[in-house]
This record gives sequence, structure tokens and C-alpha cells, in this order.
Amino acid sequence: MGRPGPVGGQYQPLTREQIEQIHQASLAVLERTGVHVEHKEALALYRQGGARVEGNRVYISASMVEKALEKVPSKVLLAGRDPEQDVVLEGKRVYAGTGGSPTMVLDPGADTVRPATLRDLVDFARLTDALEHCDFIVIPLHPTDVSDEDVPTNRFYTCLVNSAKHVMGGVGSVKGAREVIEIGTMIADSLAAPVSGVSGLEALRERPFISAITCWMVSPLHLDTSVTSILIEWCKTGLPVVLSSAPMAGSTSPVTLAGTLVQLNAEQLSGIVLTQLVRPGTPVLAGYIPGVADMRTGGYLGGAVEFGMMQAAAAQLAHFYQVPIYCSGGMTDAKLPDAQAGYEKMATFLLAAMGGCNYIHHAIGMVTNMNSASLEQAVVDDEIVGMAMRVLRGLEVTEEAMAVEAIHRVGPGGHYLMDAHTVQFMRSEFFYPRVADRQNRAAWEEGGKQDTRARAIERVRNLLQKHKPPGLPSEVDAAIRARFNILL
Repeated sequence: MGRPGPVGGQYQPLTREQIEQIHQASLAVLERTGVHVEHKEALALYRQGGARVEGNRVYISASMVEKALEKVPSKVLLAGRDPEQDVVLEGKRVYAGTGGSPTMVLDPGADTVRPATLRDLVDFARLTDALEHCDFIVIPLHPTDVSDEDVPTNRFYTCLVNSAKHVMGGVGSVKGAREVIEIGTMIADSLAAPVSGVSGLEALRERPFISAITCWMVSPLHLDTSVTSILIEWCKTGLPVVLSSAPMAGSTSPVTLAGTLVQLNAEQLSGIVLTQLVRPGTPVLAGYIPGVADMRTGGYLGGAVEFGMMQAAAAQLAHFYQVPIYCSGGMTDAKLPDAQAGYEKMATFLLAAMGGCNYIHHAIGMVTNMNSASLEQAVVDDEIVGMAMRVLRGLEVTEEAMAVEAIHRVGPGGHYLMDAHTVQFMRSEFFYPRVADRQNRAAWEEGGKQDTRARAIERVRNLLQKHKPPGLPSEVDAAIRARFNILL
């Protein structure tokens, strides 16, 4: 049951000694420099947990970190409403999906962006539900035609109606968190009660098909007060939560990759400590998002190769702590689904995947790093992810795969096209793309000389026409609509 999640970890930029060095440096930062906290409940929790608190500065000891790491789960289930879509984060298993919350959309074939709407989110959720290599949905858009108060419920509802995959996203406020959890419990009741007898929040905790991202850290080392309220509220429920911090090397973290990793690791450890003080055993995804600042402009870079290198290194740190990692890959600074997008996305995703990152968001559908989303880019990205996952699967070396008998049977000067060994393995051995063109030039010209964008647009159109979204049970849908201001 569930999605397979091939195993990464083939690329390890840090040695064991370097991992230990970064760990010790991070502990030194927490004990000597500390983190800035203005949130009263968080300050009280840290103090009760043994931290030294001086005003708004919290100094966290190595023993506090050690206690928290003993409590935080090393395995996290992110369920789908359909158990076949379950994602189990552990070890070096790798999964990929959508990400970000841009307010802009690049329409198929367009070269300019426009404001995103809730109807766009419907299309994205339906498309990603259909994409073979998309393992989960991090809500990929922030609709501009919905009031801030109604955004959390409408975003989660829209994705849950149009996909059976796990849905993760930001919840906006404590009120938004409570309302999203209420929607989750209403759906969980209909799924769980007839089977297991559990209901409500207990059922949702047992099979959590929603989870929250909290960008609680303002790098460097400063807890955002309003998001910390959301984090604490979510942790009290025992549902999975992401601790997302995204320092930029050269801007909000040291310019050296090692320095950025030390600061980022300290930030993550401070967050893990807080979550386990709120509710021991809270399922946490350590959200290492080490960015790079363009030293020429000060802007954020998503497609830099160093981004992928740091993500792989961050995965090694998460593996060291035995905590699942949430990270980014498949990012690009390109404005269109063009050649730059292709090589930047493959580089950043493949490095993260081969590093063994568990939960790689931003991998499907993003252009201009996190600033806009594209349906046609999503189907191209699905192919990039599929190719990378084939790399992780590696080479199978068995008696059958080595084909000694087939080689003998075909003999010198023969061919394998009709051999039984070829028939047995030809579908499983190779990755077969759906967007890339592999015809000869004459056939390509005769077929209209379509480029990648044209083929991607055609695939988007076909998937949206043919794929039927799962929907919700009618009585649950009616109850949600009666309780909340659902706009579609």
C-alpha cells in the first residue's frame, strides 16, 4: 500500500566528520548566540524546558536538543485519502510534489503572468492528481480572488475535493488552522469511523491526510510571533507539521555554504525543541530550505547549483538526527518553461533526490523560483522527476538481469528485439517519457515540428479533459459548505 518512494543517498557532499563539525557548531550557536523570541507562550515553554532566557533571547543547551531528538518521530505518515497515495517518510526514501504559494500564474503558451484565481487552483489540483510522479500536493497557489479570511479553508477544500493525494499547506492564522483541522476531521469521520471505530481528531491523527507548513523562522535566528502561534496551535493537535526556514547565503545567512548550513541547522534544532515541548511526539518535518542570494542584485536564486548541493547536505544532517526532511528541488529562475528551466530543474532536483531528501516540494509546476506556477511546466517537471526517480532505482544485477542465457541464445551477430528476455524486461527497465520527443527528424517534421512547450500544452489539455477528480461524499461536502464560506 502507498507510494513506493525510491531510496536516495547516493550523493553525500559531507563526510561523517563534517556532519559532526556542523552539529557541534550548531549547538554552539544555540548555546552562545541563541534565538530571539517575542512569543510569550514560546518563551515560557523554552524556560520550562530548561533554556536560559534573558529578555527575548533564548539560549538552548545541548541537553535540551538531545531530549527533543529522543522524542521526535523518525517515521512520519502523510496519508492520502486513498491509501494507495500514502507517503511514508523515513530513512532516505524520496518523494516529490508541488510547492509554494505564488499569487501569479503563467498560462499555457503565454509569456506574461497574471493573478492566480481559485479556479486556477482547481485545475492545478486536478492535474497533479493525474500526474504519475507527483507524490503529494503542497498547495501550489494563493488565489487573489478570495479574501484572506477565506483563503485557508478554500485552498484546502479545493485540493481535497480534486485530489486523493496528501495535501499540505500554510494555514494563514490560528483561526485558519482550527478551520482547516475542522474540515479534516469532518472528512476523517466519513473515512475512518466505519472501518476502525475512531472518529474526529483521533481519526485524522491516525491517518493524517492534511498537514501544515509553518514558516516560523525569520532568518537569522528570529521566531516570527504570529506564525509561532500557528505552530503551537497545530502541534497541540498532534498532526504533522513542517518547520520551514529559508535563509539566503550571503543575505540572511553567511555567504559560505557551510556557514549557511550551521545557521540553518541551529534554526531547525530550535524548532524541534519547541515542538516537542508543546507536545512530545509531535510528527515534525525538518524544513531545511537553504537559499542563495545573487551577490550582484541581492535577489533570491532558486536554480543555483549550490542550492541543490546544500539540500543534499541538509539531508545528511536530517539523517544524522533521524528526522524526516522537507526541502526544495526542481527550482528554476527561468521565466518560461525553456532550456534554462530544464537544466536548472534537473540539477537541483537530482541533487536533492540523490542526497536522500524525503519530501521535495517545489519540484512540480514552478517557474521564476517561487513566484509563479505553470500547468505546462508541471507536466514537464513530472517527467524530470520520473527520470530522477529512475536514477535512484539504480541497476538491478541479478541472474536474470545479467542475461547470460539470452546472450547465449541470440549468439554472435544476432539481435534481441524479439527475444523473450527483451519482452520480459523492456517495460520495467527503461523510463518512457510522455512529453519528450524521441522520433527521428523526418517523423517530427511530418508531425508538425512541435517543441516541448507545445507537447506539454497538449498533455495538460488531455489530462484535464480525461481525469476525473475524486470528490467528497455528498453529505460531507454539503456539511462543509454549510459550515464554511466555500466559493466554488
